Amino acid sequence: MATHLREDMAAQTAADICAAITSALDSDPITRPLAPLWDALAQKGDGLAAQRRARERTLGRARARLFVADARWDAETASFGRYVVNESEGRRDRPPYTRFFVGVTPSDAQAFGIDREVKQGRAWIEELGREPGSALAEKWTPRLTSATDTLEANSKEREAGMSALAMQGTSELLYIGEINVEIDKLEGALLQLFPGQPKRVASFLTATKPRRKRKDDDGEDEGSGGGEG
Repeated sequence: MATHLREDMAAQTAADICAAITSALDSDPITRPLAPLWDALAQKGDGLAAQRRARERTLGRARARLFVADARWDAETASFGRYVVNESEGRRDRPPYTRFFVGVTPSDAQAFGIDREVKQGRAWIEELGREPGSALAEKWTPRLTSATDTLEANSKEREAGMSALAMQGTSELLYIGEINVEIDKLEGALLQLFPGQPKRVASFLTATKPRRKRKDDDGEDEGSGGGEG
């Protein structure tokens, strides 16, 4: 019975196996007509692997920007807290401190998750908007708005990257499933072409077999395949 590829196999590894099967089929005049389908599967896997790399890099860039935006938001929050304390003459039991930090201190806010930081930033901006002409609002509305907008945008960018990578995983799972279906079809075709010759049939599917180390005549390690039983 043919060996199927593991569902969690990387697309590039699967593509390499398909390329090996292509070469095996193309090397025999009898099986050569079967080779193009496997070449197409190899190219499809190459495309999926390249797509995963691009999406992983996109997500990595988004995460890097988010780290910077989060650090910036924390720094602005700390500065905002110090400014408001000074405006309250060092007292935390009187306005304007009590307007902005009821139930949450500047230090607490810096420990929030991204979504909660964005929500908190919006709340501060809304409160500043109650007195738009004040020195406090004129100084801090643009700063907090910029930091919060950037944080939110980068958070959404990361979420989009994660979603794209999840969709990539689904495409790769379907790809492996497609290969496994074709492996079964190929085995059936080979059995018809070479009845009573199991070793010859198996030779075309060698690339699907689990890797195992052995020594060749020169003492080098050899291995093949990467499937599952």
